Amino acid sequence: MKIWFAAAMIVVLSAGVGPSALAEIPVVTTDNAEIDFGGMVQLLGFAQHLDDPYKNDDRVYLFMNRARLRLSGHYDEVSFYTEMGLGGEDAIVATTGVSLGLLDFAFNIPLGGSKTTYLKVGQFKVPYGREQLTYEGNFQFADRSINNLGFVVGRDVGAAVVSHPGLFTLIGGVFTGGGRDVPPDHYLPEKLGIPLFAARAGIGDLDEDPFYLTQDVHGFKGEIDRRRTGAVFVNALYTKDTLIGHSTVLNVKLADKSLLLDGDWNPYIGKAPFSQGTWWQAGADAAGRLPLRAVELSGEAAFDFGKYSNSYGAVQMWGVRAQGAVSYRSFELALRYAMLVPDSNFSYMTVPLTGSEPIQEITPSATWFVRGQRLKLVADLPIIINDPVFTEANVGSYAATDLPDQATVLATAGVPTGNTVTRQNVYEARLMVQAQF
Repeated sequence: MKIWFAAAMIVVLSAGVGPSALAEIPVVTTDNAEIDFGGMVQLLGFAQHLDDPYKNDDRVYLFMNRARLRLSGHYDEVSFYTEMGLGGEDAIVATTGVSLGLLDFAFNIPLGGSKTTYLKVGQFKVPYGREQLTYEGNFQFADRSINNLGFVVGRDVGAAVVSHPGLFTLIGGVFTGGGRDVPPDHYLPEKLGIPLFAARAGIGDLDEDPFYLTQDVHGFKGEIDRRRTGAVFVNALYTKDTLIGHSTVLNVKLADKSLLLDGDWNPYIGKAPFSQGTWWQAGADAAGRLPLRAVELSGEAAFDFGKYSNSYGAVQMWGVRAQGAVSYRSFELALRYAMLVPDSNFSYMTVPLTGSEPIQEITPSATWFVRGQRLKLVADLPIIINDPVFTEANVGSYAATDLPDQATVLATAGVPTGNTVTRQNVYEARLMVQAQF
């Protein structure tokens, strides 16, 4: 016990409480310091139906969707939060062959003795978009909407100043642009661009921690938030790519790559000789909750636009998302609509991928909070309208919204393979069991 206590205090003293939406277990407590421990696991059963000329039209899978371990704490006024992804997450496989699973490790340091302004530094979510900032254990659905494919930013290494005077929240940050878990390779030739600048600003009393938002209204013990609350925010980001080594920062980003930055969709980002492209996004989102007699109504809406361009060309896209839910005791019903409008220039090698026809999603869901947020069952039925489907001869078909990297079946060494991409309506059913503490 003494060894554990000493090790824990070293962590706290060298760093400096976790997101208030989470209910970790205190494992070390002193007069001026505390360390809390938590975790989450999600098991996902997944069924899908699409037209497949080579395999069964119906397929069923069982996944470890997510497995997380969390450690948070504080020493005096300085707090820290760290989270590891141990299963189901996108693997970060570096050039060294090491697979890394660090998601968050950041410190919150008050500035100038202020109670409302602090510096957040480390690796954490870039402050852009309500859906992206929603904690993965607090979704009303089994996963994020298709809108996330077009505008995901994910986690990065950097620093942000956060201020929340009264009902206002203002966040401005600077990040590497290369994403999370990037190992150092020193002394590479480079031509610097502009780091990733991100800003988020809004008004509302819906969320306590601006980096760990919630969609559902149930607490860890099953209680329902009966407040009449709401929030409206705007977001923006901008970066100019940096030439480094044999590629660029955006081109070799290892995870959380939107379709705008995916070299399997964007024909310009990986074209040699490399060009210093620019990437920018802007959007707005709103959310609200309204108690009405015995039920609780909640809703969200968002709009986003993004563009990548370099000397070879440009791709852009825009998307919308709207969802609403009604909660009664330990049950919740929700409905989500999302639309993503791709760029007609999206292609793999010389093979066009999408045209400009929108991809749409309609997803109803039902959640049973068996023991509040500690144990819940989530069932949803995504219907993806006009989903690009890649068909590999004699192998099978892949829905682009689930497996966008399968665009690579369409060409080899720049030569079309004869494999096809067509638009289809894809029907899915998901059942997720989530436990956390």
